Amino acid sequence: MTQRYSVLLSLALSLVSSAAGQVDEDRRAHFDVSAYDLELAVRPGEKVLEGRGLIRAVALVEDLARVQLDLEDLHDVLAVSDGEGTALEFERIAHGLVIQLAAPIAKGATFAVRVGWRGQPKGGDFDGFHWKESADGQPWISTACQGLGAHYWWPCKASFFHPEDKPDTVSMTITCPAGLYAVSNGRLQSVREGAPSWFDEGDSSWQTYSWRHNYPLETYSVTLNVGPFVVVEEQLELPGLESPLPFISYMLPEDAEKAALQFQEVPRLLEIYSEAFGPFPFPESKFGLVETNFWGMEHSTAVAYGSSFPAWCKEHGEKDRYARRNRWFDYILIHEVAHEWWGNAVSAEHWGHFWIHEGFGTYAEGVFVEKTVGREAADRFFADTNRRVSTKRGRLYRGDSPTSREAYSGLIYSKGSAVLNTLRHFVDDDAVWWRSLADFNLEFRYGNATTEDFQAILERNTKQPWGQFFQEWFYAEGAPELAIKLVGAESSIEVEVQNLHGEFHVPLDIAWSASGEEHTLRLAVDPGLNSFSIPASAPGDVRVLFLERLLGKHTVKRPELRPLPAPPK
Repeated sequence: MTQRYSVLLSLALSLVSSAAGQVDEDRRAHFDVSAYDLELAVRPGEKVLEGRGLIRAVALVEDLARVQLDLEDLHDVLAVSDGEGTALEFERIAHGLVIQLAAPIAKGATFAVRVGWRGQPKGGDFDGFHWKESADGQPWISTACQGLGAHYWWPCKASFFHPEDKPDTVSMTITCPAGLYAVSNGRLQSVREGAPSWFDEGDSSWQTYSWRHNYPLETYSVTLNVGPFVVVEEQLELPGLESPLPFISYMLPEDAEKAALQFQEVPRLLEIYSEAFGPFPFPESKFGLVETNFWGMEHSTAVAYGSSFPAWCKEHGEKDRYARRNRWFDYILIHEVAHEWWGNAVSAEHWGHFWIHEGFGTYAEGVFVEKTVGREAADRFFADTNRRVSTKRGRLYRGDSPTSREAYSGLIYSKGSAVLNTLRHFVDDDAVWWRSLADFNLEFRYGNATTEDFQAILERNTKQPWGQFFQEWFYAEGAPELAIKLVGAESSIEVEVQNLHGEFHVPLDIAWSASGEEHTLRLAVDPGLNSFSIPASAPGDVRVLFLERLLGKHTVKRPELRPLPAPPK
């Protein structure tokens, strides 16, 4: 998800409740969804969405008799039936409905329910269902719902509440006015003229697109897009994939030339992430970029791109409305694509571990900088990130089972990324570090993970305990502040370090020259006052190394710090 430092839309605050609805217990925990089969009809003229959704699931309790689904109140429920078409009784609750099954279901048994609904979902600047128009006045429709929940526009067991329940497959059939193109997750199965019989039988002014995504994903990553898109496809050879990956862009006609220039960096971007985190996770689907009328979002295999085409702006002398965010790179492209690995392939077990999505996603930005410009430039990038993290407050772990909205914070981006970069410095073994990131992604790919799962993989690969680090940096408030004094005496180096905030343990790398040779030493800095005396014969050029790789706000008295490279222009 794109990083936003303001509160979510008032629309989200008014429409979404973190409560389970008007029931005494959360019945959504009583079943596990295996598949969603969605049939959608989009009426741009009326700004109406109509649909039928078949939910296939497995009972997790004995004698399951009632099934709770999420669906915002702005939709009318038209009909509810079982998988065979037999009508079922239901009742509306706040932000959802409870369905009475025809007979109790045994634990482990499969069942299906179908819900028909109709509504007029709306969108704000970011979240919601966006009814816009292209430059020539044609309908241009897109969705974004991580901050609202997927139930804002379709009935489901929303990841907003239950991210641990990722369906195995999602299929979506989209009927829209003829002449428009409809895009969703996965791979296109068919395109046919007309509309399904349940919607508007016999009307040739409609066109129907069928998509299927045969991988688990969070419901907020499910997307619907309709517009007069120019479709451009190429095949990419990527590390770890046996067959070429389809890379398809869906852009408005007025922006197709801009996209052709901007997306020249996509093959290298996907190659970098594949080498760092494991092969592209969804090779049987596609990698897609869809132009949207909001900034961007990590919809799996149909990534929403609403950025400013900064490469085009630079080449043609046009003003980039996102120039600050695009100082290092095209932010939306680099960040949202990283979510195919972090958030879409590997998801948080619950939203307390939200940093796994956004922290890794932001860390991947620094990986892109390192692999394209160099490690010193990446140091500068992470130094910029560090400055956005408070040393006084802010806990990366977001609590026990909050909703997506309750857990969301700019902190999970900046601090999550900075903590990972700090941890790499602690590990001090790049081969082990990169292996651990890939192992974490590959071993939890298509499922859910916790902070402790990442810790376990790191401990396995480094053969060291990391409990202290994870407790301090992921679960404690704030970040350290180091006040460092360095004095080079005739036969020693005197180092005094005030570790001013929190209970953080920090490695400090000291370097100096003596007798024509370079020397380095890593000191273990504890909370509070630390004093070290390092034996050294006539030391010179005493300095602290890699301080920019440590999260926190640090000062050095009389240092000779190695200069950082200037940021890109």
